[in-house]
Amino acid sequence: MSFMKRPIVLICVGLLLLSGCNLYKKYESNVTAQDNLMGDIVNAQDTVSIGDLSWRDIFKDPSLQRLIETALVNNTNMRITQLSIEQAQNEVMAAKWGYAPTLSFVPNVSYNYLGGASSYSVQLPVKASWQLGIFGQTRSNIRSAKARLAYDEDLRQSVQVDLAANVANLYYNLVMLDRQLEISEATEKLYEESYNTTQALFQAGIYNSPAVYEMQASLEALRADIVDLRYNIAVTETSLCRLLAEPPHHIERSTFDKFEMPEQIHLGLPIRLLDARPDVRMAERNMEIAYYSTQQARQSFYPSLSIDGLFGMAGSFNALGLIAQAVGTLAQPVFQGGQLTAQLRNAKANQEKARLQFVQTLYDAGNEVYQYKKTIETAEGKAGHIDIRVNALQEAFTATSELMNHGSTTYLEVLTAQESLLSAQLTQVQNQYEMIQALINLYTALGGFGK
Repeated sequence: MSFMKRPIVLICVGLLLLSGCNLYKKYESNVTAQDNLMGDIVNAQDTVSIGDLSWRDIFKDPSLQRLIETALVNNTNMRITQLSIEQAQNEVMAAKWGYAPTLSFVPNVSYNYLGGASSYSVQLPVKASWQLGIFGQTRSNIRSAKARLAYDEDLRQSVQVDLAANVANLYYNLVMLDRQLEISEATEKLYEESYNTTQALFQAGIYNSPAVYEMQASLEALRADIVDLRYNIAVTETSLCRLLAEPPHHIERSTFDKFEMPEQIHLGLPIRLLDARPDVRMAERNMEIAYYSTQQARQSFYPSLSIDGLFGMAGSFNALGLIAQAVGTLAQPVFQGGQLTAQLRNAKANQEKARLQFVQTLYDAGNEVYQYKKTIETAEGKAGHIDIRVNALQEAFTATSELMNHGSTTYLEVLTAQESLLSAQLTQVQNQYEMIQALINLYTALGGFGK
């Protein structure tokens, strides 16, 4: 080894020793989930979760299953995320090529004329350049690209989860609107009968004209509500068609009474949210990406070693000779106006921001599970009372209507009974829908719809 080469080798070895393992160390996950992440609804013995079940086992309606499957294939956002994954795969492949040299063929022909004499020279070289990432630059690029690929794969699952949940919510919103329309149309017939009875009693001199007008006003108000319900059904169908990436059309669906709540709702332990929820995994991927960005910022302080070579033929047209050249370059940053230091500080700040965002995402996940579980419990608790109220108002309306037919009660009592019964029936349907919606959201919050 020559005297000139020894200092370079010693410098490289010294820098390697000074660099420490932070330049090469792979990201290691050390995230945990608190035992009380989901509040007081967690059962320490409950190691299973409905989020581990296939959505086909939870939502068994064949029409809904077909819609979800269609959306997962046709939805534009799903297709876009798949293209993003393919791009990320290309980035990983490109990063791996960082270990390989670059080659270029650079032919050159020159003509010289001097003192009446002319000459030609030809060069047919192949140039090569090889960046040696001796401080882990290439390795960090590859790991960062892989983390971004994993992020995009988690993003695709997140889009899938949200898409399936939105389809399910819109589907059962349609089913609820159908039931409310059915109740309103049945009530319209009762209103018409009451209105006709009031007219007959008015003509018999039992009621005065205001009774007829008030009955008519209530009937027309209900008819206006029916028009709104039909509009809401059309708009909801259109929203669902958008998720399917299809033109507006009628959506085939079942009836409201066909849905069955699961007998038991298992939540599982908070730790499973780390793997089950794609948004939580994405937040951790951001921490990993930020970690490698900090690593790359550190590596920018260390020299880059490159080897440039040239091999080919050169000379005149009549006599070509072999040429070969190799040059090694060691470039050590000395002063760049504080840019490298600023980059490192910003990278560390971004790493801390990613950690805080992950913590918040985990808290949000736990709060969502708690909220939706409580919503289900509340709706279940209200259901029995609402059912009793509907039955009582049904009896009251029937009795009041019979009394009015015999002229034994006022039209105001009949009108009040009708409106109270309709309101209670619509509330009953709304409460059942809120229970279904909370189940969909709870299943989503537990990582469901990802399978």
